[in-house]
Amino acid sequence: MPRYRWREPAAVPDWAYSLADHPLVAALLYRRGIRDPQAAQRFLVPSLDDLADPHELPEIDRAVDLIARTSRNGGRVVIFGDYDVDGLTATTLLVHLFRSLGVEPVPMVPHRLRDGYGFRSHHVPRVLEHRPVLLVTVDCGTGDWEALEAVRQAGVPVIVLDHHDVHEAAWPAELVFVSAKRSDTPAPFRTLAAVGVAYQVARVVFGDRRAVRWLPLVALGTVADVVPLVGMNRVFVALGLDSFWDDAPIGLRALADHAGLRAGSHLTAWHCGYILGPRLNAAGRMDDPVLALELLLTDDASRARELARTLSELNAERQRAIERMLRDAEGRLRARQALPPVLVLADETWHVGLVGLAASKLVSRYARPVVLLSQEAEVSRGSARSVDGFDISLALERCRDLLLDHGGHSAAAGLTIPTERIAELEARLLELAWTAFGSDGPALPLDLDLELRPFQITLDTLDVLARLEPFGHGNPVPRCLVRDVLAMNPSVTQDGRHVRFTVVARDGTVRQAVWFDGGTEVDRLRAGERIDIAFTLRRNSWNGGERVELDVIDVRPTQGRSARSERAECVVD
Repeated sequence: MPRYRWREPAAVPDWAYSLADHPLVAALLYRRGIRDPQAAQRFLVPSLDDLADPHELPEIDRAVDLIARTSRNGGRVVIFGDYDVDGLTATTLLVHLFRSLGVEPVPMVPHRLRDGYGFRSHHVPRVLEHRPVLLVTVDCGTGDWEALEAVRQAGVPVIVLDHHDVHEAAWPAELVFVSAKRSDTPAPFRTLAAVGVAYQVARVVFGDRRAVRWLPLVALGTVADVVPLVGMNRVFVALGLDSFWDDAPIGLRALADHAGLRAGSHLTAWHCGYILGPRLNAAGRMDDPVLALELLLTDDASRARELARTLSELNAERQRAIERMLRDAEGRLRARQALPPVLVLADETWHVGLVGLAASKLVSRYARPVVLLSQEAEVSRGSARSVDGFDISLALERCRDLLLDHGGHSAAAGLTIPTERIAELEARLLELAWTAFGSDGPALPLDLDLELRPFQITLDTLDVLARLEPFGHGNPVPRCLVRDVLAMNPSVTQDGRHVRFTVVARDGTVRQAVWFDGGTEVDRLRAGERIDIAFTLRRNSWNGGERVELDVIDVRPTQGRSARSERAECVVD
């Protein structure tokens, strides 16, 4: 059963090639929904001038009035964030905002395992012991009305800055609720991460030209929370990455340095999502998120280096733990005669803070929904990840009689279940999956952006496509298709996971390719048949030189040349 369902690039009308000065860029813009030259210019050259007016965000003026009153009257402000990168960067931004106003901030973040997510009743006395004059929650608070109302009843005003789904039609009117997901929030704000919502407050308080100093924090939190990198988010990330080495907190720069990123080097969203973000998240997953918050807030260079080393070590420990979990899980899967359309696995040794990450990797490898549980004697907790065509949150809702708790969205969810009912959950989910997928079975969608001729696979083309950075959710790295080629000399890495091979085209073009996690597919490459390859372009720097390589996503038996004309899209200057 194929892992992917290929969706080939749609035809581009002639007029769309006027969207940009290069046909490949124009084709990509069109296929990503951009239809006029002005919108194309805004996309390619992000600017502060393209940001929506922050005053349009409901209740932001009430929030700023409370902040101004606190600045005039003095006193402590408790800032209660979340333990992930979005929450940590948002908390850090607000700490700097209040310090700039001469107000003493008290940052707090919950412990992932001891406290769980959100502002709960047991947090109320911890907040009140600081005798604050204001509580601000960020990246949490939505739906936590009872606990927040207890703080307000104690005489402390409350501001909630959030971006999570709002399931209630009403909330306590006395609370100031600034949210990207309120039903009355205008469209430009609805995809913001929590750090983006917090940044709107900074824009109102200080103005755009002074607030830009915090854009590196906004960029990191936005990428790490996997919100769409379009609209305002694209502006935040593009400008925040540009100013990273000048404006990022000293601890964040120390973390980048410890990860091997040279000061002044070009940073991309990939570095945020795969280098910096995981190291910050490792604190909450493996130890205490306070370590990551201290790194972001410290002004001591020596302490920053020490914390950067600690977070990198925790991240390495996290990676090793996930690899052990994956080996355990895949060992069980190999013992099965056939894979079911949903994978449900539980183990007593699996870390509850890591099951979601491991589940995501298994979804990528096996192209089907996965539920992984950290099993205990009485109660098991875990995470579920899914694919297109199977809403995992809805599926769990249909199994709610088996569960103690669950929540999430169509692609990802968390759950708590009596251990004795795991087998029932698996049976119920399998029924739902067979109904949802039918005879086709599960597969990941593979939306291809460009068809390239073999001679176009060059560093120049890679540089042209880089004009659409920053890449991420909502603006992925361009996925390309090349047809009718041969895979020569495939070799598997020592651990059996990855494959390298040479691509040879009919026109004589020769390129190198690497297929990460493609080790199990090597027999398809050794068959010697002509194939089509879905891939992204990657730059390989080695021994002082550079070359372009194909980063393979999938292969299939060739379906020959495309019948339609790609016009000038297939010409590289």
